[in-house]
Amino acid sequence: MDRRLYWLWLAAGLGFAPQRLHGLMETYQEVEEIFCHRMELLRRRLVSPAQQRALAGSQPQEFAGRLQEHLDAGYQVLGYDDPDYPPPLREISDPPAVLYVQGDLGLIRDKLAIGMIGTRRPSAYGIEAAQFLGRQLAGAGVALISGLADGLDSEAHKAAVAAGTPTVAVLGTAIDRTYPARNETLRGLIAKNGAVISEYPIGTAGKGSYFVLRNRIIAGLSRGVLVVEARMRSGTMSTVRYALESGRDIFAVPGSIFSPLSEGANHLLQEGARPVLRAEDLLEEYGMAPQGEAEQEPQCPAQAEQELPLSDAAKQMRAALTVHPQEFGALCAATGLAAGAAMAALTELELAGLSDQLAGRRFRLAQ
Repeated sequence: MDRRLYWLWLAAGLGFAPQRLHGLMETYQEVEEIFCHRMELLRRRLVSPAQQRALAGSQPQEFAGRLQEHLDAGYQVLGYDDPDYPPPLREISDPPAVLYVQGDLGLIRDKLAIGMIGTRRPSAYGIEAAQFLGRQLAGAGVALISGLADGLDSEAHKAAVAAGTPTVAVLGTAIDRTYPARNETLRGLIAKNGAVISEYPIGTAGKGSYFVLRNRIIAGLSRGVLVVEARMRSGTMSTVRYALESGRDIFAVPGSIFSPLSEGANHLLQEGARPVLRAEDLLEEYGMAPQGEAEQEPQCPAQAEQELPLSDAAKQMRAALTVHPQEFGALCAATGLAAGAAMAALTELELAGLSDQLAGRRFRLAQ
């Protein structure tokens, strides 16, 4: 029997973010052994009563359809002991029993992985800082790990894609869902140049708590976490808590003392996080140095457009953009593009270096 079926059985019985997985593996070593002793797990205090009922009342063979559904859709299914399962993720207190993967996680295996995170509603300063640092870190070969959310998560992924450096997006939804939907184009680019992962199988109904749980995976995959801009009470700070619990390094970008969006990062600096003003501040902690940026000649937008083929929608959007920032709704009206198509076109232009996104979902031609 395909041993992935045993892992799917165990994952379904334990639930998401299983805190008892380590205990089970230390006791039985192999997932097949857990199945063989499934009737005694509660007696040995290795599972809860609800978990015991779920595990005792199901069989691995029942998950053959789930396995095939994911394989047919092009997703990898990695059990906890799979050679392709990221070793750093096994170190956290509640690692996923199963990971669903689109792309190739192996691309980050030998790279310094840094979680780059921040608010979904950043200021212009936050966006500029994320673009600046993301570009430098990705250019130095750092694999940026983030959550594909609006705002600074997206900026981290865009910087990596533009640099051709692997990046990993951790979803808080089922592996076949993209949230927000407007990031579907960006997701496709990430999967071609890295990986999109989730512990939630196809068909999992969404819950707000899943986005918080996914933050532990971002922290677990990362050697260190860089907070660009965040409020004190935010999902970003929950990622920091997970990172501290897992012994990861914490970095933060200083912000204005008058901005609520900088309270989280500034608080972390007060608590001992390492300040990052430029990529060197982080890279030096790991014996690395920035690469290439000083040697490259700047490329003007016109050159970039000639070298990169654009979709018809992107060309249409570029014609509507000006040097003056415009609201997203106004650009949709000017181009006649639906919201999803308009955002895809803007993402394409931004990755080509032809447009900039500012705070408040405003866009302009690249300066």
